Amino acid sequence: MKINFKAIVDSHKLPAHLALLPLFEAIINSIQSIAEANIDNGEIHIKVIRDGDMFGGSNWETDVDSFVITDNGIGFNEANFSSFDIYGSDHKIAIGCKGIGRVLWLKAFSKVRVESTYKGNDGKFYDRNFDFTIAEETKIIDEKPSQNTFTCTKVTLDTYAKKYKSKCPKRIDTLARDIMNHCFAYLALKACPTIIISDDDDSRCINTLFEECTKGQLEVTEFEVEGSKFSIISAKNYSAVSTEKHTLHFCAHKREVFGENLSSTIRELTGKLSNDDGDFVYSGYITGDILDENINSERTDFAFSKTSDTDDGLDVNEQLEIEGLASPKSISKKDIIKAAIPFIRDFLKDEILMYNAKKKERIENYVYSANPRYRSLLKHNPECIEKIPLTSDDEKLELELFKQEQIYRLHMKEEQQEFARNDFNHSIDDYFKKYENLSEKISDLGKDGLADYIIHRKVMLDILSKSLEWVGEENQKYALEKIIHKTIFPMNATSDEIDYSKHNLWIIDERLAYHYYLASDKAISNYEIIDSDSNKEPDIAIFEPALALTGENPKSEINNITIIEFKRPGRTDKTCIDQVTEYIKKIRSGKCLDKNGRPLAELTYQNVRFTCYILCDLSRDMEELLQGRDYKKTPDGKSYYQYHDTFNAYIEVLPYGKMVRDATIRNKILFDKLLCQSPNPN
Repeated sequence: MKINFKAIVDSHKLPAHLALLPLFEAIINSIQSIAEANIDNGEIHIKVIRDGDMFGGSNWETDVDSFVITDNGIGFNEANFSSFDIYGSDHKIAIGCKGIGRVLWLKAFSKVRVESTYKGNDGKFYDRNFDFTIAEETKIIDEKPSQNTFTCTKVTLDTYAKKYKSKCPKRIDTLARDIMNHCFAYLALKACPTIIISDDDDSRCINTLFEECTKGQLEVTEFEVEGSKFSIISAKNYSAVSTEKHTLHFCAHKREVFGENLSSTIRELTGKLSNDDGDFVYSGYITGDILDENINSERTDFAFSKTSDTDDGLDVNEQLEIEGLASPKSISKKDIIKAAIPFIRDFLKDEILMYNAKKKERIENYVYSANPRYRSLLKHNPECIEKIPLTSDDEKLELELFKQEQIYRLHMKEEQQEFARNDFNHSIDDYFKKYENLSEKISDLGKDGLADYIIHRKVMLDILSKSLEWVGEENQKYALEKIIHKTIFPMNATSDEIDYSKHNLWIIDERLAYHYYLASDKAISNYEIIDSDSNKEPDIAIFEPALALTGENPKSEINNITIIEFKRPGRTDKTCIDQVTEYIKKIRSGKCLDKNGRPLAELTYQNVRFTCYILCDLSRDMEELLQGRDYKKTPDGKSYYQYHDTFNAYIEVLPYGKMVRDATIRNKILFDKLLCQSPNPN
């Protein structure tokens, strides 16, 4: 029977991201050849052949073109060559060889050159050299007595296909690390000869790299899943690059097949762990008979990794029978990982304990010193800390705390509903106990909201202070008054459009936060509460009394109107007083309406008082103007005021600096209480 060898090669799959798998196949062949030779000084040398250096730099790492793998194993004797020449040979099936691994060489490389010296049955040494290609399969090029007095084999994987070349690592260190990971079980079990990889400029010993990475901190543990036995080799990898993750590798016949990132399975493994020897990542390698039995022909996956239905619509067991694989019973990859986790945690127990202590301290310091809104979350739900990864980034930490807070609030909502549904008729003590516990949690959540608002106040004052500084040293420009205006209250809006918590009138006067109606940067004729045809536009006009004082009477008379006028910092405007009094006249000339447009009492001089704030900077000529108009200094000497009897109006010319200072002083006790306490969850 003739075989279309090209069709066989084409039928095998080799994903581009597994570009090094053909190299690994050659290395494992060398390890097995050395083991068969039964020598103590086994060596494997891997020479990296690169593309021509188009940039001319001696240290420039160009693409890898070929690999040359040399070993001092038993060589291509009659038995080994005969096995190599048979597709699907069972010559080494006992050690996991399926007789098709060399086909992967021709998936990634244009040809393979084999040069081997072996010892014949007559005790003499012979050379056997041949090329291995898709077109010619195996063709004897040369077979003759050798001048060598030792066995050896050199395999040249010649000329990478473009698809795989682009995915092959370039740096010797990276190649060495990948080889170490693939051969980790051999290295850990002291079953690996010396392996050296080099190019024209650099070399690396895989065995030395292994010792550097693990520092001898290895542990082998046996465990069972559904009656099947497994071993897990646990190691602390101290030489891992920053991009490497804590990984659990699945192996077949001591060879890595793929790795699983453990960060989503063990929450402490989201970043590097530390101990006295330095930072490291966990590297675990799982072996077991069921893994050996269920590896696919390309060594890229296991039978248990398949879904319940294949692309062909076949049952998994039917597909396994076609592929010649054993049934994986009912064991899944998830089952194996779940069973391995306790052993991983035990291996890392000291470092995990240190990690959790460091994380707890970091989160508590952040919450109690910088973001107190999450205090009750830590008080009533401290286990949430376990679900938050350690990070030095405050923004990321705040986001994680916010996520946990939302989960906690949902839980609280469910707890409230459950409490309301329960019947406590038979246990009044139980009722009060649960009520007090639930009440405390709800109360603390409210305090968190208050803490968040106090932080908001501090941030707003910081922003406002910054706005009042020079915009640029060269031009010495101040911020425009509209920037300050928008900080206090949004422009072109009314209180019906802006939520209470979204404005900062408290910076000027705490009482202004509660009002009946407010208009910002709108013509008086557009005020919903005034019947007027004036097109004058006060910056902010506020109509009182506070809603809290109106009770159930929506027609309570307006007894105070506050006008706020902003002037650009650093600029003198002597017309501002006349501008404000003009606003008073225009507002008084109208009639006050309720929310439904029905008339309220007229805005007479007797029943409505005006409070006016002119926000500006006090220059010398501005002070002279105010003094000339009989304005008096406030007790602290920082601003000027006058009570205008004719208009029944209190007018204060308030410097920006005093406004910010006074607001800061009023809130200082809150800032101190909230932000200046040392971390103390109790």
